Amino acid sequence: MDSSLLRYYIFKDTLSQISPQITYTIDTSNQVLFKYALFYSVGKFYKAFHPFKKDAYQLSIQIKQHLQDFLKECMEDAYFHASNEEMLFCYFIFLSYIVEKSFSDYVTSFATKKNNTKAVVKNIEAYLFHKYEGTAIHKMNLSNYFFDSFALSDADLHLIEKPIKRIFGFFCTKQYYKSSYQSAKFYYDHLATSRTGIKKPFFFLYDIFLNHRKNKMKAKHFLYPKKIDSTFLNLSKSEIQMEKEIKNYSFEELYQITLEEAKKGIDILNSYFTSTQNFKAFDAYFQKKSSD
Repeated sequence: MDSSLLRYYIFKDTLSQISPQITYTIDTSNQVLFKYALFYSVGKFYKAFHPFKKDAYQLSIQIKQHLQDFLKECMEDAYFHASNEEMLFCYFIFLSYIVEKSFSDYVTSFATKKNNTKAVVKNIEAYLFHKYEGTAIHKMNLSNYFFDSFALSDADLHLIEKPIKRIFGFFCTKQYYKSSYQSAKFYYDHLATSRTGIKKPFFFLYDIFLNHRKNKMKAKHFLYPKKIDSTFLNLSKSEIQMEKEIKNYSFEELYQITLEEAKKGIDILNSYFTSTQNFKAFDAYFQKKSSD
């Protein structure tokens, strides 16, 4: 699921939990947080509106599938480089995993043929944006709102390039992420916003004639909704299949649960970077999650 704004607000709400030894010297502005929020699924924007070009590498998917090994490599490199900026990136990769894992079943449970998972996420993000920013997201140009968020820094690339090569054998990291972030900017600049809905007929025609590739995001789901569907907030507390259990969380309740889980992840990385520099707690976390 693509939930960049959901990740962004989790980052904002847990930023104070990250060790000040790491954060006190580096930029933690909204633009930086959104840049890292994009990373976990930025590959989904790769050639976002191209009818034929396919992302042959799908690094976003590979990183999710091999997150434990990939992140361990990144953590070791960040520690070795003694780079606070690289360490911060590690926190946000880990938090992205936690957010996706926490909300994946919730989003899927509300998806229908009419409103797929992308539509559910769009409504949730529109709700969060209005809650935090006090304005409707469909009126905003998010590439202007997060104006400096659409490129990884040299420190970011320095951190991830070798782990990606070692784990995935992929040797075009800089160009891939440059292109992916540029596509994300194009997406937020031109595709996600409509005050009038005039884009809908053109998106509809694009989907019919040019957008047949499997697993490619449909243009009709590019736009944020003008009216938020509160069904997806589960205010009635309907039962939801969450992994192996039935729960009746509202969105806000699950958000708070996710914040607590994110703080546990932050504590693990705080310990690694500022004290123990071993993976015992990190590996134990993944072992517990795999057995839950």
